[in-house]
Amino acid sequence: MYVLGTAGHVDHGKSSLVKALTGIDPDRLPEEKEREMTIDLGFAWLFLPDGKEMGIVDVPGHERFVRNMIAGVGGIDAVLFVVAADDGWMPQSQEHLEIIKLLGIRYGIVVITKIDLVKEDWLSLVEEEIKKKLKKSFLENAPIIKTSVPKNIGISELQTEIAKLIEKIQPKKDLGKPRIYIDRVFTMSGRGTVVTGTLIDGSLSIDEEVKILPDGISARIRDLQTHKKKRKKVDPGTRVALNLAGVEKSQIKRGDVVVKPDQGMTTFSVDAKVELVFPLDFPLKHNAQVLFILGTTELLGKALLLDKDLLKAGESGLVQFRFKKPLVARIGDHFILRLPSPPTTIGGGIVLNIFPEKHKRKDEKLLSYLSLRKSLKSEDLILSEVLKNEFVYQKDLLKESNFSQKEIEAELKDLEASGKALVREGMVIGKKRWDGLLKKIEEILKEEHRKFPFKPGILKGDLQSRIKSLEELLDLAIVSLLSLNKIVQKGSYLSLPEHEPKLQGKQEEIGKNILQKFVKTPLSPPTKDEILSLGKEYSEVLTFLIQQETLIELGSGILFRKEDFEMIRKKVVDFIQKNGPSTVSQIKEQLNLSRKYAVPILEKLDQLNITRREGDKRVLAK
Repeated sequence: MYVLGTAGHVDHGKSSLVKALTGIDPDRLPEEKEREMTIDLGFAWLFLPDGKEMGIVDVPGHERFVRNMIAGVGGIDAVLFVVAADDGWMPQSQEHLEIIKLLGIRYGIVVITKIDLVKEDWLSLVEEEIKKKLKKSFLENAPIIKTSVPKNIGISELQTEIAKLIEKIQPKKDLGKPRIYIDRVFTMSGRGTVVTGTLIDGSLSIDEEVKILPDGISARIRDLQTHKKKRKKVDPGTRVALNLAGVEKSQIKRGDVVVKPDQGMTTFSVDAKVELVFPLDFPLKHNAQVLFILGTTELLGKALLLDKDLLKAGESGLVQFRFKKPLVARIGDHFILRLPSPPTTIGGGIVLNIFPEKHKRKDEKLLSYLSLRKSLKSEDLILSEVLKNEFVYQKDLLKESNFSQKEIEAELKDLEASGKALVREGMVIGKKRWDGLLKKIEEILKEEHRKFPFKPGILKGDLQSRIKSLEELLDLAIVSLLSLNKIVQKGSYLSLPEHEPKLQGKQEEIGKNILQKFVKTPLSPPTKDEILSLGKEYSEVLTFLIQQETLIELGSGILFRKEDFEMIRKKVVDFIQKNGPSTVSQIKEQLNLSRKYAVPILEKLDQLNITRREGDKRVLAK
């Protein structure tokens, strides 16, 4: 289904034209009928000759209601651009044209109304002026239909052109992420709360649970209607009315957004590409207050210029907008900018990033990141994400964008095939960054082995402090290098496969000196503190001997040579096997040890699951 919108100056016959096409009066408010001027949005629908159904949004043309007009045309597929023959091109004609262009609408028909009120030569002048004004716009080659509603001139021709136009328009994509920017909220007797809007980006069905943002209100779809017909399901591009259960009218307002419970996020700032209209008397200054209009949402925000000091008429630039109230937006959404006072449409743009950090102005990395995103191609958006971040979780990648999950996954496969990105354990990583990280790890290990040949390698924590990489990515890189046999892990240490820790020069002499002390007194060897007191150089060598398990470290700083500890272990096991459960005193007497050594030995044997303590005795562990 498609939605057609009207645009044009006040009192140029938009509502009358809609009524002539559809038989439905879009002016629903008593005040509108009394003043014969559309104030708020009006809605109607049209059946085309081939049976296709089309919704029509009729928007106000008066300058005081431009904000309502923007809310109406945000979800349309094409426009009926209306200019009255007796007035010709007027101020709101120009403003509406700029708004439609900025919202990315690309299809339309130009309709000259009230031709019965003017002479032929005047009509020709008006038509020429319209063509001149539409030069270089998307309506430059659009058909121009001359009409008179009272005399039924041009109405059937217009219907034919609408049917032709629809054939050119691609149906709205179902991204699996439905949204409705609410434009009306009311209650129906016996039914409760009803909201209306244009459904985009996905489908909705009866009895589905939904969430209303920004407040996160939960509700259930009790009933669905399109053009006063009940539906079980509605597809994107449809004007729809939702009868909601579980929510009161007072809880919802125009500008709120209906989404699925697990979708949709709010933000207080966005980065965007902005384009100003031309001509314009008011340039956009840094820190200027602007009215930011997206869908039916209107927020006052502060504009922070990122790449320029001043944005002039007709120029484009990169801007961050900050709001005091939350906004619901997705990457690729179009918006309109107006000055609060005097109320003036100054431009519009496209959302490039919905969760930005506070940026430094004219930062080269930032500008490079945002410039890459300007194309709004899925490839560029993904690459910009992985270039900016060390990695992005695949489940979060472009989640809040105008791309479906299927489109994102397909693009990821292409990027992997082309060697630009890769996916590992649910993480998306830039290929250059990944290769650089693997190389950096190997380089650090090589340098570590050169400087400290006696060390078994490097601890992961020390590696991370030198690389300053996120722990999740570093863990993944380590696992990858281990699987490729590019590095090995021994205990808590990482090293290159060919690395064999060894003492060199003076360290060898110190090592021999330390071990000689243990040989002299195997059952009452020196403690760790006694060895360390001999000097700083002894500390490194002692650490090496412990890491190589030449020396076994027990509790309380007690050390034994490995072979001596093994001999003690065997004697303890033999004694308990022969005598049964034994106390510390019995064991130390048998081994001729002091309690200083006996207790740490037994605690170590407990730790190794060789013995087990039961009360004040030791038994053999099973």
